[in-house]
Amino acid sequence: MIAVTIGVGERYKKLAHYASQAVEKMTGLETLVLDDQHFAACGLPQPHHLKLRLFDYVDEDAVMFFDSDMVCLNPWNPEQFAKNNALVAVVERPVPTIMRICKAWDIPWHGYFNAGLMILNRKCHQEWLRETERFVLTDKKFVEYDPYDQAALNITRHRLGLKLELLDRRYNWIGFGIGKLCFDVPVFMAHGLSDGNRFANFDFFEGRMKPPFNWHLKIDEEEMNHLKNQTLRLKGGHQEKSLHLNSDGTIGPPFHPGMGCYWFAHRQAASHTLAIASQRELVQEYAKVGDGLWESVEELRPIAN
Repeated sequence: MIAVTIGVGERYKKLAHYASQAVEKMTGLETLVLDDQHFAACGLPQPHHLKLRLFDYVDEDAVMFFDSDMVCLNPWNPEQFAKNNALVAVVERPVPTIMRICKAWDIPWHGYFNAGLMILNRKCHQEWLRETERFVLTDKKFVEYDPYDQAALNITRHRLGLKLELLDRRYNWIGFGIGKLCFDVPVFMAHGLSDGNRFANFDFFEGRMKPPFNWHLKIDEEEMNHLKNQTLRLKGGHQEKSLHLNSDGTIGPPFHPGMGCYWFAHRQAASHTLAIASQRELVQEYAKVGDGLWESVEELRPIAN
């Protein structure tokens, strides 16, 4: 496997260089930066379209593509997630913009991935990328709708029926830097360190910014695997409700009250703890009290006299 990113233009090339160094250090993968020379020779209208020709530039059959504004923060092994028959990525945030795209193109939200991190293989995905390039350059509705590649990749994947395997948000934490949670959960790939300002990554790589990493919430991987695709009974106060936990760390829909759209399991003292989170922060925590039954941690705490 090889890791590939895009760095066209002086600032993006520098950004891609730093990002590649971090990926090499934390994953052990060799990296390739597609730069100005690749873009000048490709004849494509925009630099980001280079990802549609990934397999033209590498000999390896397995590729991890990552955006140049991503930062690899902790060690992980992308090769363990590679599939011969599926695209591996992380689902997009359930925000209004994404929901409108899904509605316009008849894509289920849970099948709409963020294209900033993709693990692909040549046999299954080279023709899909070529079809996406044709779609971007010829579909009149899409040209007016979205000039970038993410929506196009989602539309063509959905139309072709290509299998999608989703990882949890630790592998592509979109909107990193907003809220406290991203600094408490050990994140592998942060999609930018300052939401809306990808060049803030320079300050991190060059030592001028030190994010308040805490990472004290240690993920219980065994319990995470056990809870995937389960519907649990959650008890809080005098109420009990059901909640479905998707395999990629998302919830439902419907979401948990308070816009809890993510979940993860961690250890708190000797007990299993199920954490429900919004995009920014913890919404609620539950402790395991029986098979498939979890009770609100708040209800388990003694009330002070």
